[in-house]
Amino acid sequence: MSEDRLRRLADELTAELDEFLNIKAEIADAQARVAVCEPDTFELRAIGSILHDVYNGVESICRRIAKEIDRGLPTGASWHRDLLEGMTKPISKVRPEVVRPETAAMLEGYLSFRHLVRNVYGFRLDWVQMKPLLENAVATVEAFAADVERFIAFLRLLTDETT
Repeated sequence: MSEDRLRRLADELTAELDEFLNIKAEIADAQARVAVCEPDTFELRAIGSILHDVYNGVESICRRIAKEIDRGLPTGASWHRDLLEGMTKPISKVRPEVVRPETAAMLEGYLSFRHLVRNVYGFRLDWVQMKPLLENAVATVEAFAADVERFIAFLRLLTDETT
C-alpha cells in the first residue's frame, strides 16, 4: 500500500473516530435519564438505538480497515463476529492487532445486542439486558477509541508522519 493511501486511511480513520466519539454525549444523556427512573418503552427504543450505534460505529471502522489493509471482509453468516475476532489478531508483515482482546470482550455484548435490535420489535427490548450495556458504554467506547488511536499511530509511523 502506498504512503499516500496509508496517510489517507489514517486521516479517514481519525475523522471517523472523532465522529464515533460523539456518541459519548448521547450515552451520558441516557444514563442521566435512567438514573432518575426506569425507562419506559419509548426511552428503551432510544437507548436501544444508542447501544446499536456503539457497535455500528465500531464495525464501520473495522470494515474500513479490513477492506483497505486486510484486502477484504469475512464472509458467511458469522461475518460480523469474524470481523471483530480478526481485528484482534495481527497479520504478519501487514499490520498489528487493531483491537486488544480485552476490548473485543467488552464489545461482544454490543455485537449481540446489535443483532437483537435488528431482529425484534422495539417493544420487546429488555431493560435488564440493556442496563449493563448502557452502564459500560462509555468505558467500552473509550477502550475501542484508544485501540484505534494506537492503530492510527502505527499507520502514521509507516509514513514517517508524526503529526
